[in-house]
Amino acid sequence: MHESVTLKIPAEHRYIKLVNDAVEDMCKVSLLDRKDSQALTESVEELIHNAITHAYKGEHGYIQIAIHPFKTGIRIDVHDWGIPMSVEKHQSVPLDRKASEGFNRIYHLVDRFEYKNLGKEGKKFTIIKYASHPLHTDTALPSSVPGREEQADPEAPVTIREFREGDEERIAYLIYKNYGHSYIKDSFYYPQKIAQEHGKTFYSIVAESQGRIVGHFASILVPESSIAEIGIVVVDPLFKGRGIMNRMIKHVLKKAEEIGLDAVFGEAIMYHVFSQRSNLRHGFNESALMLGKTPADITLENNELTKAEKRGALLVGYKFFHIYEKALYLPKVYRKQIKKTYENALIPVQKRKKEEQKIPKHIFLHYDFDPPTNIATIRIDRYGKDFKHKFLLLVSQLRAKHCDMIYADVSLEEIPQIDKVIRIMNKRGFFYCGVMFLWHRKKDYLRLQLKHSDKVGSKNYVCYSDFCKALSAYIAKDEKRCSSLS
Repeated sequence: MHESVTLKIPAEHRYIKLVNDAVEDMCKVSLLDRKDSQALTESVEELIHNAITHAYKGEHGYIQIAIHPFKTGIRIDVHDWGIPMSVEKHQSVPLDRKASEGFNRIYHLVDRFEYKNLGKEGKKFTIIKYASHPLHTDTALPSSVPGREEQADPEAPVTIREFREGDEERIAYLIYKNYGHSYIKDSFYYPQKIAQEHGKTFYSIVAESQGRIVGHFASILVPESSIAEIGIVVVDPLFKGRGIMNRMIKHVLKKAEEIGLDAVFGEAIMYHVFSQRSNLRHGFNESALMLGKTPADITLENNELTKAEKRGALLVGYKFFHIYEKALYLPKVYRKQIKKTYENALIPVQKRKKEEQKIPKHIFLHYDFDPPTNIATIRIDRYGKDFKHKFLLLVSQLRAKHCDMIYADVSLEEIPQIDKVIRIMNKRGFFYCGVMFLWHRKKDYLRLQLKHSDKVGSKNYVCYSDFCKALSAYIAKDEKRCSSLS
């Protein structure tokens, strides 16, 4: 993720070129094409002109332009401290969709256009432009693509089947229809990528009605392992409430078993019990509770927990097709809880003997940072000399990125010195999260978690099962214990 750029200019037209140059340069770095760059530049220029002409009306003042690149596009905030503007004026736009001036022009140029009155702090306009791909142009949605609202019959029969060639464009259209341009897994906006990657990185199940795709559910293969995550679930709004998702998951599980996976896992959103209950109904076994995994700006209708403006939690559950007995290095501090998790999953486990051996010269630390979610994950496969120093250096680097959450996965099968590793991590605030089965090369991992933001909630979730309730209480207690150590 590139660093943001902020400019504060006098409210005079002669400074517009300076802003245009900055926007164009950022577009090049962010790999936006010439058309996207021109659209952003013209939109910003229009907003600056609006501020100079209407907000200050000949008076002296300043305009602040903040350019924020992200994985799939650029967000730009234009902030002035001039004459307030009624929100109704902005909401009434576009007055004429054929108009090509002022706010109407901006609506045509960008993907999102928002306005916020900041009171004494003035007002701010926000525009977002996503990198162009097939679904970001009018020509990408030919009339042959089913999906027009007036053509849909929500009472028509629905067939659940596997993906086949030709579905890719309809799947991309369905993602777009439900999420606009905001879906994090942006590869599903590219029909060509869907066609190329199906059967390699994921498998899809679709729901079809009258020749149109009205539902999609996928299993996403975990690299270098024998498991997959179930997700990319979407149902056409006109067809919701008909049990389509429940019908699709049965086919997803059947397909996963057919291709030889050992297990699949799902992450249930914990703002309500519905997804937790659904996973349990299909034979999933809960293993980890991840605080702060969902963004703080999620809103659900009639759900008070989402109004807390805190990052929410996810409950990880596994559906096993094959069970293997495990020999593990169990850290003393978490031994009982880990054993309970294996018992809940009906997986036999025995304690691995800690053979006397020299400390390896080399350690193995791997990490991933995901800018759109602002979350980082560390994987620890080996303990060695200078482990403490290198681990703390890595954590410091991730803190500098201002991650909201940092998760750390510690191998339960490869680290005889696991008590030393856990002790170092606990003293730095990492507390219990749960067990991630078959996570890397069919090995099991203990997952710990570290909050690095005051936006992470600890109470804005609900548990359905007794196991989840006990796990939640255990995590809260361990978080308090680790806080006293750090």
